Amino acid sequence: MMSTQYNYAGIDIAKRNFVIAVSSLSKTKTETNNPKGIAHTVEYLKKHKVALVVMESTGGLEIPAAKAIHRSGIAVIIANPRQTHQFAQSQSLTKTDAKDAQMLAFFAQMMTQKEDWQTMLYHPPTEAEEVLEALVNRRNQLVDMRTAEKNRLHQVHETQVESVKQLIAHFDRLIDELDKQIDEHTHTHFDGKAKVAEQIKGIGSITTATLMAMLPELGRLNHKRIASLVGIAPHPRESGETKFKSRCFGGRSAVRKALYMATVVATRFEPLIRDFYQRLLSKGKPYHASETENLSGYIPWVGGSVISTWLPICRIFV
Repeated sequence: MMSTQYNYAGIDIAKRNFVIAVSSLSKTKTETNNPKGIAHTVEYLKKHKVALVVMESTGGLEIPAAKAIHRSGIAVIIANPRQTHQFAQSQSLTKTDAKDAQMLAFFAQMMTQKEDWQTMLYHPPTEAEEVLEALVNRRNQLVDMRTAEKNRLHQVHETQVESVKQLIAHFDRLIDELDKQIDEHTHTHFDGKAKVAEQIKGIGSITTATLMAMLPELGRLNHKRIASLVGIAPHPRESGETKFKSRCFGGRSAVRKALYMATVVATRFEPLIRDFYQRLLSKGKPYHASETENLSGYIPWVGGSVISTWLPICRIFV
């Protein structure tokens, strides 16, 4: 637990500015969300001996500030907005930027009471990880656009069919080029980990790249935490004698999508996963199809369970 001489801070991030609240101060401070404002923020946090800063995930707007604060030696947690929202509702119904920042500062103080709070700290990705994530994200975008055109191919007027086919062919070329860049970048910067991952039947170059870029916690967290991050850990819901069905929700959809397709292959060709899969089926485990954001199709409950069984293999990445 941190010494009481330190303070805790919360930062409510917006596109143009952000509000800073320090646990020992009644007033908040507003800075512009640009390099100069971020530099002033770091100085302000150091001046008040802040040991931990909490900010919400806001679609990437928080990343420049989080990186700068981390580089200055101050611990940072980028919290799930759903969790901070629920925490805020338990404190006050008032909603302003200043109140939100103060709530995040109090949330930071409460987080340090948890034994595993240090596992939640933000660790900036390396330059290689950032480049790989950009490549994988762009590939996913192009695949989505190609899928949309393929679906449109059977709906457009016959005079426009050739136009759609040309666009699909163009997407094919772009995706092939990205596949080459992804494979080269992965084996240049993540060769050791990539070889380990690709030893598992069902794991290909794109799935490997997705894991390296979008799941950097591999090797730092245990397999249960990893499964929860991905969104394939069924969380129990019980109250008294009432027990609801455990369901998977949340998590990183891009990683989950890649792992699902890998698992479909692994249930046929990877002995460890195939055997576990068959044991689940023999016990009468049903398929629970739940729609997941940005995931076309469904994630069966059995598939999610199978994925979580081989995630411990990734601990050898340490």
